[in-house]
Amino acid sequence: MIKVQCIICDTTVFIDENTLEAKRLRNDPMHTFMCDECKSRLDRPKQRHQYTTFNHR
Repeated sequence: MIKVQCIICDTTVFIDENTLEAKRLRNDPMHTFMCDECKSRLDRPKQRHQYTTFNHR
């Protein structure tokens, strides 16, 4: 298990060291980790913008 910290909410999470995400975090120092809650927070605005039409004049 690898102890990682979310870059947005600073929550500490343990992930399995054999996952692809853990390998990316070990090998690439610039790769960052976000917990599932923060990922879902960022996905909601993306979905909203995808279905919203803007009338620019």
